[in-house]
Amino acid sequence: MKFSFYTALLCSVVIGITSCNRHIYVPNQVNAPMLKEQFEFKGSVTPTNLQTAFAVTDNIGIMANGQYLYGFNYLDPTNDNNSNNNDLLVSSRTRGGLVEGAVGFFKPFGSSKKMVFDVYAGYGGGGFKTLTRNYNSNDGTNANDYMIKNRFSKVFVQPSIGFVNHIVETIFTSRFSMVNFYDSRLGVKAFEGDDAGKADFMRINEKPVAFYEPAFTVRVGYKYVKFQSQLQFSVPLNSDGFNDYNYDNINQYFQQVTFTMGVAVDLAHWYDHVRRR
Repeated sequence: MKFSFYTALLCSVVIGITSCNRHIYVPNQVNAPMLKEQFEFKGSVTPTNLQTAFAVTDNIGIMANGQYLYGFNYLDPTNDNNSNNNDLLVSSRTRGGLVEGAVGFFKPFGSSKKMVFDVYAGYGGGGFKTLTRNYNSNDGTNANDYMIKNRFSKVFVQPSIGFVNHIVETIFTSRFSMVNFYDSRLGVKAFEGDDAGKADFMRINEKPVAFYEPAFTVRVGYKYVKFQSQLQFSVPLNSDGFNDYNYDNINQYFQQVTFTMGVAVDLAHWYDHVRRR
């Protein structure tokens, strides 16, 4: 079982590098707040994500997250966009995003309370639109003819464990998401000459898709402001669905690897007890 999972994870990374991406789902950054006390506030911002979390009590937290991808910035008629523009960590042909909220439990532990466990459950929704690879702005064609669009809703559960002090935070999160795709639409030329691909795309709406989305988050700075980076994977878990689809074909619609960088802010009273050395 473990071998099969890690094989799927490796395959998803390789496919993400080599396939012609038509992403209709780009997972948002995992919000791993690691709150430690009542009234603590944490927030982070990256070029594509805005995330916040607040401790209502000493053990209960709430979070709100937003994501926006602003692809299509390359639609300059002087550029040849028919080249392979399939970046592993950037969806340059995808625009859209999501909003979500969650409530959870957190608990510092250990003799110095530098270790934290938390678990959040939430709900969100959004949508994406993506240009297929056969679109070329130099042809003077209508971009909407080559567009695929969808909307989705999602529920998720994410347990995390991490080390947190006033200088560095290192966190591992396992997020499990169930995504329900609907209202899928495609331009008249999006799958021109590819009837099988068109059929695979439309069948994604038939049932929810489960994803395992582990993330590694690091924050480094001093007290209230830290630099943040996160590496995240997204692996479809519907193994029974792979009997209905070609594995390569289905995964081209899901971005499997995401890397984000930004700034995190933490407003908490426990920093008042940190002594300068």
